[in-house]
Amino acid sequence: MSEGERSLERFDSSHARIRERVEAAEGLLLCTDFDGTLAPIETDPQAPEIVPENRRVLRALRDTAGVRVAVVSGRALADVRERVGIEGIAYAGNHGLELQRRDATAVHPIAAKHRGRIARIVEALKAALAGIEGAAVEDKSVTATVHYRKTPDERIRQVREAVETALERFGDGRVRRTGGKEIIELRPAVRWHKGMAVSLLAADHEGWLPIYIGDDTTDESAFRAVEDGLAIYVGSGETAAHYRVPTQEGVTACLSALAEWHADESTVREPTPIETQHT
Repeated sequence: MSEGERSLERFDSSHARIRERVEAAEGLLLCTDFDGTLAPIETDPQAPEIVPENRRVLRALRDTAGVRVAVVSGRALADVRERVGIEGIAYAGNHGLELQRRDATAVHPIAAKHRGRIARIVEALKAALAGIEGAAVEDKSVTATVHYRKTPDERIRQVREAVETALERFGDGRVRRTGGKEIIELRPAVRWHKGMAVSLLAADHEGWLPIYIGDDTTDESAFRAVEDGLAIYVGSGETAAHYRVPTQEGVTACLSALAEWHADESTVREPTPIETQHT
């Protein structure tokens, strides 16, 4: 265990300290990742489903005055919205390049211009990866993800070489590669990440306590964005977060505790007609 892991407090061992901050807060902005956080990591990238109890708690938080909920994911906006299935909350897709808030959806303008470039890279990778077991490329419009969770270890190098070749041929230096949990992310070379999306959401609720829960390297920028709030890391390893939840299965208890500490019968609001219709 590294020094970073030893010094990071577990969420369930720090209830008194965290509860004090939550109860004292004017309001809560609760932002959470999807894969590995609200849903377990699956071998098949199309398989993850939100844990039903996590959906229930998020709905309860949504319906509590002084709380705003946002799901911030590397998945495409439409994909993560469908998988979460909750109206009346904010969503950020493609690591924040797509952002739905205040009843409006925006796409980063530079990322939108590179859709054609991303599409050409995707087509090249589909051909290059066709003969590699377990390797696949996911087209997310303004970004793409190469999955190799099911690829034999001896073939992973070929996957990475195929990615580098496609970037050299079609990227024109305007598409960058980043890593994740057995994936390679391909994004427009713009200075944008989950942390910036979280900062925009926080600006909508100035003075509230920002909270971010995530499990991957792509969540580190969001942890730093809530440096003055609560950053909660799911898993093991070094991180910029304040607290740790050891496993994805522990996320439900974490969300439930936050909801309980903030809840008050006098603060629960009635869902809007639109929210009621979709729940």
